[in-house]
Amino acid sequence: MLDSAFDLGEHLELRKLSYNLSNVLWSKWDINEFDLSFGNWQKTKYLNDTNDGLNINISTIPSDRGGLYLFYLNCKTIIGITEMPLYIGRAQFSEHQNLKKRVKEYFLKYSRNDERPKITKMFKYWSADLYLAYYVLNQNEDVVSIEKKLINSLLLPMNDEIPDQETRQAIKAF
Repeated sequence: MLDSAFDLGEHLELRKLSYNLSNVLWSKWDINEFDLSFGNWQKTKYLNDTNDGLNINISTIPSDRGGLYLFYLNCKTIIGITEMPLYIGRAQFSEHQNLKKRVKEYFLKYSRNDERPKITKMFKYWSADLYLAYYVLNQNEDVVSIEKKLINSLLLPMNDEIPDQETRQAIKAF
């Protein structure tokens, strides 16, 4: 696999992620109107076994609804404790957009180019362990509101835009 300590070091450095673990932000954004417990999200491996196409379960995602989606890594070392969230996004339901279409776009559009470098990195380094969780919501206003609150409170490593100006300025300052 890797021939030397240098190769291993390079491998590890390229896969380094930064998380901001802030209980202040976790409690700042009220999302109590929905039970967002991870057990209430639908989950599937994102790619097929050869990582060159979508997992068959992606076809079961609703195309007549909007909602939230979360890309996460699922490490099998300690089952249930090593699920690491990477990116949270949203799909509003409209004539041109829906939950299934939006999650498929990541593989079709972003997995192999540099349009969104962090998303490309996510696929390049972790495709074999990349999973998708989604949470169906009926109202587009809820989709937008909850996604903003989740991004602002979790600050996941693959999300570029922080909607809250105060949080964004604090991150830039330090």
